[in-house]
Amino acid sequence: MAMNFKIFKDQETAATFVADILRKQFNNNSTTIAGIHLKEDSVPVDEALKQNVEKNPVDFSQIHILDYDQKTAFYKALGVPEKQIHEIPEDEKVEAFIKRHAKTKENKGKLTMQVVTIGTDGSIGIPMNDGVLTAREVVLVLTGSEKAEVVRKLYAENGNTTFVPSSLKSHRMVNVVLDEAAAQGLPEDVRAYFTARFA
Repeated sequence: MAMNFKIFKDQETAATFVADILRKQFNNNSTTIAGIHLKEDSVPVDEALKQNVEKNPVDFSQIHILDYDQKTAFYKALGVPEKQIHEIPEDEKVEAFIKRHAKTKENKGKLTMQVVTIGTDGSIGIPMNDGVLTAREVVLVLTGSEKAEVVRKLYAENGNTTFVPSSLKSHRMVNVVLDEAAAQGLPEDVRAYFTARFA
């Protein structure tokens, strides 16, 4: 399946879009299990999510967060019950972890959404097959000029290489959220097309 590239003018606008995806997911599916592993990209997304939830209240009573970035205090302040915020090691097998810690009759132990980034070294930081590809929807957030080379590889590779993130191309629902600086890694015509659609 093709990746859905979405290009925004700066990191803040991209973060606002990601926060909106998350908040709508929480509102539309009250039993969401969402993994969030944004490393250095988490700060603007956290702030945007906080503001979004203040304007559009969410019932977090059955929502579970797989907290790779160790932000328990943030999610608790957002309204997620502490027992449903799960700090999870990067190398943990996600499906087994959910079965042990987050599965309920209502959510059936299904990973609804995984929100991730890719480091400049090409690493997502969590197991691709068992941590990312099992999610119903993947949101990939890449901002800053230092991520342009990662974006170039992601677009160019065919999934049969050592660049692990390219296997995301086999997933049926991946939104790639970029700011203009990171989007410099895309071919000019592709960049122009997606910028026009999402500016």
